[in-house]
Amino acid sequence: QEPYLVRSNCEYTDYIGELLTEKNVSLDIRYASEREDWIQSMIMTGMGSSFMPEYLPMQPNLPTRLIVNPEITRQIELVTVSGRRFSPAVAAFVRMARTDDWSA
Repeated sequence: QEPYLVRSNCEYTDYIGELLTEKNVSLDIRYASEREDWIQSMIMTGMGSSFMPEYLPMQPNLPTRLIVNPEITRQIELVTVSGRRFSPAVAAFVRMARTDDWSA
């Protein structure tokens, strides 16, 4: 029965909606905004809750809870054009991405 604050640019809105429908949970949508900071400020003042990515920059002292069931994940891919020279910044990013263990 918590008021829900919609993050308008969330690419998982439909997916989360389907998961909640499967579990017979409905959202009481009170407000929608493209501004992450506005949604976070509204949460801080007690106006509602929202789903947010774990690594989204958060306002200090924003109360959060990790959702473990159902698990919500995403797949990210790095695609480049074969034979194209990278700028120094892109080359550094590609090197860093290749060193990470992406299996977890």
